[in-house]
Amino acid sequence: MASYYSKIEDIIFNNIYKERNITDWKQYKDSVICNFDNINFIESIENYIPCQRKLHITKPKMRLMLHCRLAQLNKNIFQEVNYDTYAPRIEYNINFRDICDFVEECVVILARKQQGKN
Repeated sequence: MASYYSKIEDIIFNNIYKERNITDWKQYKDSVICNFDNINFIESIENYIPCQRKLHITKPKMRLMLHCRLAQLNKNIFQEVNYDTYAPRIEYNINFRDICDFVEECVVILARKQQGKN
């Protein structure tokens, strides 16, 4: 059985990267979610086998990946506060709960997509 981890990670990364220049938080969230809704791993990855029980990228790993990537790839909304630590810019009035809710919504979509449910 092939490992799909890096291929799925690349697809997720590319779908976040597409929206890196958006400065409005709501528009950014809507665009990323729309991109994730349009992912089809079966069509995008050769010989992809949807997972039944254990996800190719687990939910905790997806959460971590999304928290890191969302901030790193959209410096219009997030700023680096320490080495590899990002926070929303003050002018956007985004709290940590907003980010967590957004990440969780993305994780649910991506888990469903890994299972081949479109």
